[in-house]
Amino acid sequence: MKNCCLCEELHTLLEEQETLSKLHSTFQFVCALKKLDTIPFMLQTAGEHTPFAAILNRGSTPYFRLEELISNCCARLRLLKPIDMIGQQTLHMNDLFALRKTDHCIIVNICCFCAITPLSPELLIRPLPIVESKS
Repeated sequence: MKNCCLCEELHTLLEEQETLSKLHSTFQFVCALKKLDTIPFMLQTAGEHTPFAAILNRGSTPYFRLEELISNCCARLRLLKPIDMIGQQTLHMNDLFALRKTDHCIIVNICCFCAITPLSPELLIRPLPIVESKS
């Protein structure tokens, strides 16, 4: 692999993500564990102070899941859909309530980025709140 600052970090993230996905199967008597298989993250470019975002539906998303590392520090990333409390895609980080996997992936050169911000895996299994009508 080409030498750049995030290659090793993403290699470690992929290993931890694979370990996380196998954790639920190591218990014989505990079955209430939620299946976690994703460590969501954001990437930041060297020239910008805003997170890198990819086009998704009518908006964009700065949230990704690492699917695989490819030679020369390239990575295939799954786009994660940011949703608000009512289940709608949100464009504002302040409205982020949960993340959902999409079928969309992109390939990026990791050496183009200078920082990674990991997020809680719980964001992918967070259920939307139940809103009861007042009538």
